[in-house]
Amino acid sequence: MGASFPCANLAGQDVDVANSELSIDGDVVRKRYLRTDRGQPEREWAALVLLQEQASMIAPSPIARETEPPATVMSRVMGAPLDDVLTPRQTSEMVRAYRSLYAVPVPPELPLRYAHPAAFIADSVGWLAETSQDEHPDVVRHALHSAATWYDDAPTGIDEIRDRVLAQGDGNVANMLWDGQRVWLVDFEYAGVGDLAFEVADLVEHASSRLRGLLDPETVIAGFDLTEAQLARVDAYRIVLAGFWLLMLLPGSPGHDINPSGSAELQARHLLSRLARRIGDGES
Repeated sequence: MGASFPCANLAGQDVDVANSELSIDGDVVRKRYLRTDRGQPEREWAALVLLQEQASMIAPSPIARETEPPATVMSRVMGAPLDDVLTPRQTSEMVRAYRSLYAVPVPPELPLRYAHPAAFIADSVGWLAETSQDEHPDVVRHALHSAATWYDDAPTGIDEIRDRVLAQGDGNVANMLWDGQRVWLVDFEYAGVGDLAFEVADLVEHASSRLRGLLDPETVIAGFDLTEAQLARVDAYRIVLAGFWLLMLLPGSPGHDINPSGSAELQARHLLSRLARRIGDGES
């Protein structure tokens, strides 16, 4: 269980390295897909075309689409991944890029992003049910049990898309490039229709940034000017995603061996703190 999730670059390190190959020729990048089972070529091309029309200064421009083998040819985006603690300027520019992304009108024919909320939650619940709690440290067992219990009475509508946005589909900081002035977004293999609250939660809970403390979650969330209802959904999705990353860090999961010893325990404490906050705010 868990293999259906995108899991590349946990805490800044490559896990799922066989998805694609990049070749660069001057200002042109050719991305050849080694996997197409999740509609990667179609998703990326559709997203890049849409962004070229609606928000051209946040992502590469599509140049050509090849079918044999499947590949996307696009403009080269200069910059380096946000792989250190973000400065206030970088945080502001990251939020600006994602606000521009989420402001793009979503065409009715665009498919749901890969691992959309309903699918993500269903897989998480199943993974929790299949995971033995006995072999783990007390704090991890407590967190796994608490997460499963929370799902038994999860907030109404948590599996729904209520605020449709164009979603990148992966909150990995490796997909955010800083050129010294602005943040560019790359890698739209899992793109599609997402829910605004889920996408914001993904940005602040992704292990690539959270395990290393690269960004301040509250500052990022505040940058989106969300309503009280949307903020409540972000809070709930943070529990969903924190639980997922705990599962990813357990022995036998993709994130365990590439992260420092004790990462699962730290993630378990983080999950428990999110759950305690929900209870403290009055959630039954």
